[in-house]
Amino acid sequence: MTDYTPLHLDWPGCLNVRDLGGLPLTGGGTVRERVLVRSDSPSFLTDDGVAAATAYGLSRIIDLRRPDEIELEPSRLAGLPAHLHLPVQGPGDPVEGPWVHLYAGLLDRRPELFARAVAAVADAPEGPVLVHCAAGKDRTGLVVALALSLVGADLDALADDYEITNLRLAPRYAKRFELADEAIPGREIPPARHVILGALEHLRTQHGSVEAYLSRGGLTPGHLRALRARLTA
Repeated sequence: MTDYTPLHLDWPGCLNVRDLGGLPLTGGGTVRERVLVRSDSPSFLTDDGVAAATAYGLSRIIDLRRPDEIELEPSRLAGLPAHLHLPVQGPGDPVEGPWVHLYAGLLDRRPELFARAVAAVADAPEGPVLVHCAAGKDRTGLVVALALSLVGADLDALADDYEITNLRLAPRYAKRFELADEAIPGREIPPARHVILGALEHLRTQHGSVEAYLSRGGLTPGHLRALRARLTA
């Protein structure tokens, strides 16, 4: 565990919104504030939440969800010019478990889609970039972890940030389990820090490094330079 204190943002309707500014880097310094934000789906936002998100000055909104998810629960920020739909799953991609295998499968199948999402963070116009999926946990957690790893984020702090999502979403989990007629297999206990660290270790052992994995997917040296300039103080 680290002394990292997350910067939670109050966007009514969403439970899991935070600016990743202040997250420590291994070489010293921290991630800059107001450059990278993660959240659960903006479909949850109230009118006040939409106003708060808009007021934050988002320069890009990256929606990682599948088309069927968006059709079911449209983003309340989809009408903004900054909005991009960049799913990290293809049609018919299987869903696997347990969690470490789920993440490894997502990554191994679609390096080009994960590279595209990270590149969209790197080349966004000046201003905060929002990355989200449905819960802001799995797909968002992976894309954020990839971006943070590339700029030298402290791994313990990165894992701390990942675990915070479980605490933020606890009220929503509790409500869903209360309404469910029976237990939801594999969802009773949300994943902990070892899952995101295991996914990054998988990339190192199977692909050489996070950078090598994303390079194979199409991330360029220019993207990498832009990402580091964007995220690091």
